Amino acid sequence: MPYISSKLKQFPIRVKVIKMKNIKEQKKKGGFTLIEVVIFLGLFGIISMVFFQTYIVTMRTILESKNRLGATALANQRMEIIRSLPYDNIGTKHWNGSAWVYGIPAGELIEEEDISVNTTKYHVDTFVQYVDDSFDGVTPADTIPTDYKKVRVTVSWGGLGSDQTIALFGNFSPNGVESASGGGTLSINVLNAAGVGVSGANVRIQKASSSIDTTVTTDATGNVTLPGAPAGTEAYTITVSKSGYYGASTFPAYPTTAYSPVDVHATVVAASLNQKSIVMDQEVDITLRTKDPFGTDVPSIGFTLAGGRVLGTNPSTSATVYQFSSTSTTNTSGEKKYDNESYGQYTVTVPDTANYAFWKITPEGTSKTIYDALPGANADITAVMLDKNIASLKASVVNDADGSPIAGASVKLSNTTLPYDVTLTTDAFGEVYFPESLPALTSGTYDIEISKSGFVTKTDTVTIGSVLENETYNLVSN
Repeated sequence: MPYISSKLKQFPIRVKVIKMKNIKEQKKKGGFTLIEVVIFLGLFGIISMVFFQTYIVTMRTILESKNRLGATALANQRMEIIRSLPYDNIGTKHWNGSAWVYGIPAGELIEEEDISVNTTKYHVDTFVQYVDDSFDGVTPADTIPTDYKKVRVTVSWGGLGSDQTIALFGNFSPNGVESASGGGTLSINVLNAAGVGVSGANVRIQKASSSIDTTVTTDATGNVTLPGAPAGTEAYTITVSKSGYYGASTFPAYPTTAYSPVDVHATVVAASLNQKSIVMDQEVDITLRTKDPFGTDVPSIGFTLAGGRVLGTNPSTSATVYQFSSTSTTNTSGEKKYDNESYGQYTVTVPDTANYAFWKITPEGTSKTIYDALPGANADITAVMLDKNIASLKASVVNDADGSPIAGASVKLSNTTLPYDVTLTTDAFGEVYFPESLPALTSGTYDIEISKSGFVTKTDTVTIGSVLENETYNLVSN
């Protein structure tokens, strides 16, 4: 026992000696430094990320291929169902929440529906249209324009983008000799403000008496043609829309509508080509600002802005009826915004306040109050307000013969004592405003000289007090 005990006591010492020896050997051989470990981990992370991304892309590609195969199979299945239907039943319908409404032609095919296959949700759109084949002439020469039916089945999935959509087309002809389906051909043209066709516009066509309610997309020329439309006088309500465009719609004729509308409901005469054109264009964002002539914001100014799309005319007064009208007030920054409005002319009406008088809008147009908003462009309108409570002068120069404003006249305001000597040119409305920059004018009597080619130069004096002065000067032609 004593011998064993003495051996056990020696054991830990022998282990320590071995460890020290291993450490010495490790130092001789060399090990991994911290930098080497960091580089190794970085390379490992990059390689892992590449493999992971490759895996994700591969799985996504496989999934999209599976979805596309499923969409193709679904579209083919729908086409086979259509081929099995009687010719008269090949048409569309959809449930509007309370009743079935139909396309042109009407039929038993659901216009739009969502179908789930395994874990993928597909959207199926079916469109049917009569075709007036040029082989036997077209309307009006062809008294039977409904030669056959063209069917388009579109299946979409995922984000419904162009890369996640497939479409199949098919033509279906009646058995035997063609026969008249009744009605006429309705041709709708959607044009922009320049008269160019708007492609890809959605055209909704409704005829309550025939339970017709269908939406069609315009072709590359902005046209939709629907042979076989049931006859009716001003019976078709047409609504056009497109993303980024200010839409339009038809209205019943006066007096059902309180004014005489520009776009009246469409009429279809049997066995005739019935054309309807509707104009729409890109939306406009309008910003109205109220500032003084020196560019300083004038807050909380009331105004009325009216214009945009022309709906029609008042039969009693012949006044134009516009789509847009708003009475409002600029905010504390002297600003008011209107987004997604129609292009067209807008009239700005700004009543005078206790402290400010409305002068004109800028940029200047054909009128002091009218702005022409162009399609797709931002409309930035500034109503220039004159402070009534500072020493200033607004001078108007007119033709003595007819009172018309004289643009481009030279107006010199001077006072040799002050001294003050400034020359300005009248704007499109024959007006100038002094001072051209702050500070305000100094009270006193000023000489004024007005000249314009073709007119006799006019000299006069004007007394400036502590408030805004308004003066008109008549020029006599040579």
